[in-house]
Amino acid sequence: MRKAMTPRSRLVEPTTAAPACGPYPAAPGAPASAMGPVPPAAHGWDPAREARGTDSGLAAYWRARPAVPGAGGDWVDVVDISDGRLAICVGDAAGSDPRAAAFALRVRTALCRALLAGHAPETAVSGTVDEVAGGGDLGEMFATVLVAVADPLTGAVDYVNAGHPPALHLAAAAAPRALGPTGPILSDLFAGSRIWSARSLLMAPGDRLVLYTDGVSEARDAAGRAFGIEALSAADSRSRPPAEFLEDMVARVGAHAAGSQPDDRTLALLVRSPLPR
Repeated sequence: MRKAMTPRSRLVEPTTAAPACGPYPAAPGAPASAMGPVPPAAHGWDPAREARGTDSGLAAYWRARPAVPGAGGDWVDVVDISDGRLAICVGDAAGSDPRAAAFALRVRTALCRALLAGHAPETAVSGTVDEVAGGGDLGEMFATVLVAVADPLTGAVDYVNAGHPPALHLAAAAAPRALGPTGPILSDLFAGSRIWSARSLLMAPGDRLVLYTDGVSEARDAAGRAFGIEALSAADSRSRPPAEFLEDMVARVGAHAAGSQPDDRTLALLVRSPLPR
């Protein structure tokens, strides 16, 4: 966002170079014994990664590229909650610099801690704002985030969208559904309030959620036209292998912007596995 104004119950100790929570397999399909914190790549797009609960039927995949190598405000966290649910958080702190990265780390650490403690997503978001704001004046710093908590047994998803670009629910038998804001941005202006609400949806087997930051949807070509979200919700987005879909979108966004990247870019998928045939 350009500035406008391991074991499932274990929280990985945060650093500026590592995700705030996990677990994360070392690579797609890595065995459970290989799980652990995976530092993000400092240059280029992170390799496609997967976080999957044991036999859960849910998987999360993502790619991220900061505008400034080694810094940036975008983040993705996947949280394996102790009751078997899987949470994915895609966020964006204002700016694309070390200050934005430090602020993003404070937000994601507090948010992961709240989700691991079992708090509902709306409670986790409001508590995160209170905790971060309690550390002192944030000045003009703020962030957006979309938090989705999914039950692998039923496909039920509770989500909060705090001023973030709408996620897309891609279902086999329905038109794409945009998951718009359910509350404002994360800012100390809203500390002490409880104004974020949760909404629900049902992911059938084979359904997907596409999450992204505005660095993807607002990437512009030489004529100033934004990349938009049409390609993210195209019919073939529902059936292509996740890694292939991400690779294609990464390439298309880059080609659209002709190599220019003034903002961080992050793209993620939450997938409920199809039923066995």
